[in-house]
Amino acid sequence: MMLRRLILTLLLSAAALSGLATDRALLVGIGQYDRVLTGWHPIHGDNDVNLLAPLLQKRGFADLVTLTNSRATKGAIVKALTELADRCQPGDKVYFHFSGHGQPVRDDNHDEGAAKQYDESIIPYDACRDSRKMNGTYAGQFHLIDDELAPLLDAIKRKLAPEGELFVVVDACFSRGIQKDEMTEIDPDLLRFMRGTNHAFNPPRPLSLPVPADFTPGALMTVVTACRENERNFEFKSPGGKIYGSLSYYISTLLKSDADFSRWRKCFLEKAYSNRGIIQSFQHPSIETFP
Repeated sequence: MMLRRLILTLLLSAAALSGLATDRALLVGIGQYDRVLTGWHPIHGDNDVNLLAPLLQKRGFADLVTLTNSRATKGAIVKALTELADRCQPGDKVYFHFSGHGQPVRDDNHDEGAAKQYDESIIPYDACRDSRKMNGTYAGQFHLIDDELAPLLDAIKRKLAPEGELFVVVDACFSRGIQKDEMTEIDPDLLRFMRGTNHAFNPPRPLSLPVPADFTPGALMTVVTACRENERNFEFKSPGGKIYGSLSYYISTLLKSDADFSRWRKCFLEKAYSNRGIIQSFQHPSIETFP
């Protein structure tokens, strides 16, 4: 009888453990773009992945996938996000991070409204800065535009269900300019490494992207971006001299304490980063939440 009771207890414990939520993360970072082929200058997005991955592992993120540099093509990013959604279960906690260039793209499906003529996009390894690349045939097909990213995130959000949570960080910018006098006191080395461009991408032919639906009610999704759309995203030189994305480095300081997304949200809502000397004072990270 005692043996049977012990076996039953072990079976129940195994069943309970199998139902535990999993912490999952997908980190994408590009530093070494092919400048000749794509027109994008090098930055340090790959450093961000190397910084954050071990900290996430230490915080219990057992399902951790990283894509850096040439492995971070648009196809690979889309595939990784799709596979991540497939693995997710209700109650899981998911962190998605992109570090690289960002660029506004002409809004051809007019989902942004009349006052705003551009969509945002993140720049995978194989996306070109303008249509003069690829022998003048590049038409934006390797940009990952927000209209395409939204349904990929929504699939994860839906799988996590209301008991799960999704935190998205985009350490890129979609800049269309910044005042020169605000840059006078920045380390000249960092002036060479701004993540984004004031050159909007205008496809040579209209992009036929569907208007994305509203996000599905489910897991709470938080999206943090490094700056407003009319600002540039500067990198940060760490005390050891290594260069990272400013937002990524700030996230690393949060991870050194915990992976509590609710506390992180509070830090961004209360602008706790403003007195850390990591993010430039004229650069304003933005935060949105989607229930």
